[in-house]
Amino acid sequence: MTRPSRRWLKVSLRSLLLAITAVSVVLAWYAHGTRQRRAAIAAIEAAGGKVRMAPGSSSWIDDWFASDFRGQVNSVNLTEANVTDELLAHLAVLSELRELDLSSTAIDDDGLKKIAHLPLRELWLQSTRVTDASASTLSQITNLDFLQLNATGLTDAFLHDLAALPHLQNLGLRGAPVTDHGLEFLSRHPHLEELDLYNTAVTDAGVKTLINCQQLKDLGISMTKVTSDVFQYLAQMPHLTDVDLSANDVTTEEVLDFKKAHTKCDIEWYGN
Repeated sequence: MTRPSRRWLKVSLRSLLLAITAVSVVLAWYAHGTRQRRAAIAAIEAAGGKVRMAPGSSSWIDDWFASDFRGQVNSVNLTEANVTDELLAHLAVLSELRELDLSSTAIDDDGLKKIAHLPLRELWLQSTRVTDASASTLSQITNLDFLQLNATGLTDAFLHDLAALPHLQNLGLRGAPVTDHGLEFLSRHPHLEELDLYNTAVTDAGVKTLINCQQLKDLGISMTKVTSDVFQYLAQMPHLTDVDLSANDVTTEEVLDFKKAHTKCDIEWYGN
């Protein structure tokens, strides 16, 4: 009977040790990540925030070890939280985070830089302290398809400096001090479908530049400075389905005439 050679035994033992080492590294990495995420969730909730997990996102390791931390963090709402640098550091470890609401928090340009590496798709920054300087930071979050900047101090300079976001579909600038000039730069976002310009200084000339946003479907221009001239430009937006013209200098007759000629477009309107 042939005995296994010592060489074979050495190779087998080496392979076994390598396999054990590899498994140990994976488990250590998993344990470290789990501790970080557990600490992040605890910090978020302690600060008054809310966390939502992605359904069906638990891994085979979760199931194998029956972990009490299952799945990935999909959404975080901090609108009622005390957002500090320490909390942002916890938030920064959530590498799977897709939705983040920071509305009405104290986050500023420096704070935003701490989370710019996250693969966010939806981001709310309305009523925050971010300035035009954050354009370069937000340009790094290329997965964004939903961005709300309502009631901020962002100006035309921000829109000029914001790099093309290839997936951006919904942009909110309600109450921001943007003008017609800033709207010229929105066409660089090829998939923009929804735009809210409520209570801004936008005029008919600004709406004219939006003709270049070929995918635009929903346009909010309530309480702006548009006049009846706006209808000639709205008519040149082939995919438009919803327009809010409330509290503008247009008449009921003009609205009804436009709706009659463009039956697929719904106009919301009431007089000043």
